[in-house]
Amino acid sequence: MRRLIATVASVVFLTVTSGALAGIYAGPMKWFAGEGAGTSYSSIWLENYFSTYGSGYDKTVTFIDNRSYSWHNTVRNRRGTTVTYPPYPGTYKGHCVANQSGFYGSCTIH
Repeated sequence: MRRLIATVASVVFLTVTSGALAGIYAGPMKWFAGEGAGTSYSSIWLENYFSTYGSGYDKTVTFIDNRSYSWHNTVRNRRGTTVTYPPYPGTYKGHCVANQSGFYGSCTIH
């Protein structure tokens, strides 16, 4: 019985802490050219977003691996929301970069 309780407690803990890692990791804030932000490395990331208040702002989202530190599935555009997905499998961190100044937005990972 104790083993079952310990196992259930471990699963609940891992689920709660994994869920706590997801969410906004930068902003909402005013961005300047070259400014970037990133998450911690994880194998659970599913999507990386850079959302702005309106479209027309040049921005980039990507995933960076924890071995070669290479960028993967990098997307750069001027849409209201720029999104990318990590390669699978692997351990990556989400990263976003503003390519111009003077807009408001936030970076989110799930």
